Amino acid sequence: MKDIHKYGLLLLSIFLVGVGLFHQEKVHQIRVIKQEVLKDAQKRFFSSQSAFDKLSQNFYNDYNDYLARVLHAVQSPRESSQPWREELLDRLFPVYRSVTLFGLNQFQIIDRSGRSFLRFHYREHYGDDLSALRPSVRMELESKRFLKGFESGRFVDGLRYIYPLFYDGEFVGSYEWVWNHETLIRELRRIYGGRYAIVVLDREMDRLILDPELTRQYAIFGPCREYRYHRNAFRLYGPAFPTFMGRLFEKRGLCARLEWHESFVVRRQMDGNDYLVRVVALHTIAGTPYGFFIDVEVDERIAGIEHLFYVETALLLLVLLLIYLLLWRSYRDRIFVRTLLDSQRDIVILTNGRRISDANRTFLEFFKVATLEEFVERYECICNLFIEAEGFVGKTVEGVNWLEWMKRQGPESRVIMFDRQRGEERTFMVSLNRFDNTGLYVVAFRDITELEREKRHFKIESMMDHLTGLYNKRSFEHYLQDRLKDIRRFGQRRIALVMFDIDYFKVINDSYGHQRGDEVLQRLAKLVRNHMRQSDFLARWGGEEFIIVMDGADARAACRKAEALRRLIAESEFGIPEGLSCSFGATQLQAEDTPESALERVDRLLYRAKEAGRNRVVCDENEVDSR
Repeated sequence: MKDIHKYGLLLLSIFLVGVGLFHQEKVHQIRVIKQEVLKDAQKRFFSSQSAFDKLSQNFYNDYNDYLARVLHAVQSPRESSQPWREELLDRLFPVYRSVTLFGLNQFQIIDRSGRSFLRFHYREHYGDDLSALRPSVRMELESKRFLKGFESGRFVDGLRYIYPLFYDGEFVGSYEWVWNHETLIRELRRIYGGRYAIVVLDREMDRLILDPELTRQYAIFGPCREYRYHRNAFRLYGPAFPTFMGRLFEKRGLCARLEWHESFVVRRQMDGNDYLVRVVALHTIAGTPYGFFIDVEVDERIAGIEHLFYVETALLLLVLLLIYLLLWRSYRDRIFVRTLLDSQRDIVILTNGRRISDANRTFLEFFKVATLEEFVERYECICNLFIEAEGFVGKTVEGVNWLEWMKRQGPESRVIMFDRQRGEERTFMVSLNRFDNTGLYVVAFRDITELEREKRHFKIESMMDHLTGLYNKRSFEHYLQDRLKDIRRFGQRRIALVMFDIDYFKVINDSYGHQRGDEVLQRLAKLVRNHMRQSDFLARWGGEEFIIVMDGADARAACRKAEALRRLIAESEFGIPEGLSCSFGATQLQAEDTPESALERVDRLLYRAKEAGRNRVVCDENEVDSR
């Protein structure tokens, strides 16, 4: 009865693990669906603008030369601006009126100083300095390239297309088209159908908008009072649409999530429907938060996934209950062992360390055998496939059978490596559980190959300085300790230590910036590394300081090498006009040295080189002056 209780607890654990896995899969599938629908909403929103892109580009192709000539002409002190404005109105106003039929909200011409030269939508308003008010105009004056994006202005708000104008290669100004929210949503409905909305940050509009009539066209967005919506855009769906949208966002915390200004998807159940609300963050041309594009669609996929989760959980519970009933009648039956083993994704065997009594399906698939008998006939013991390597368990360890040795060790020592007979080596963590009193153990092999590769990668990464690609201070300290141990162990072994740093490096950073300073460090590291022997150890000590351990070199040889490096550095180019120089200290390690004493001595020699005027080498016994 005690054993059957154990089996019951085991089945309960399997149930909990299974529910956890089902839940994890459910969460994963929901996350995938949300990512897909969010990408689809973003794709819809931006692809729907293709018609506006084409209209804007066609106008630019037809009239950019003409507009550039006009702006160039009005900048002449002999020319009056008003006649040119009238000519522009006569020639382009019909074009402007025809494009407004497609929903154009604004057409404005801006001179090269950032002032409004002519507004077709407000012809009597011009001459104001837009560069002082709108970041997009300042960006256009600086970059002189095409800009597209959202931004509120003094008289209109919406999606802006800003085109630069050049005359004989000279920037003479720009012009912009603006499409309002209603136009964008109409185009989305025409192409895709569905329900859409655009909401704008209240502070983004209040910052610039002067026209009270434009302000009255917007209303507060339901419970999210920091946002506004264009009344005409919402009216496309009828008078009840604002209330519908407000109910979607009345859930506690949803408006607060908008403050993060990140795109997201939320599921809302309302009026017997499952809605997926896709919220896409919109930014201004300058990259600041502007508002959100909202795409609402009935989508029952998440409900289906949750239903499947409950069905899977119920089925799992039912299966485990049936197994428990079978175990109640014959819990020592081999069917239980077979079922349990085959339910594992890891390789699981029943063995005494020499022969395998049973194995799961994963075992057969891994070793590509049809039956356990075929494996035993081919290999006899699984330990015959263990790869003998440092850090891994072999067939025998210290004269003891591998299973007996593992029983005495902790889990971290139970690591083996298999060869799948095709040149692919796989690493496994081994866990053991006693099966019965006959000496049989259930042994599970969990594949940790990828985990071990990542551990090795991170270990190497922790040893390197990411800026220069050299070893870092931590790696150097370990290396120096090992070399001092070698000196004490082998007696007369010669090892030298060279420390150097860049003269006046702070001046370089202050004069050219830290990015240039980083480039100098990278070039210096590459130069010195290319002139080191394979046996030399080069590391970045910190800041602009570097250190070299030279195996097989005494103080005199280290001095010669340091002087050669000093000259090489002084004669090389580092991308700064004044060139570069370094000061060096060199010494030979002694048997009585500690890491601290050796570093203190070489640092003192480097300090002497600095005091003596820099750009020189100072050693234990002599000084080499570079002047």
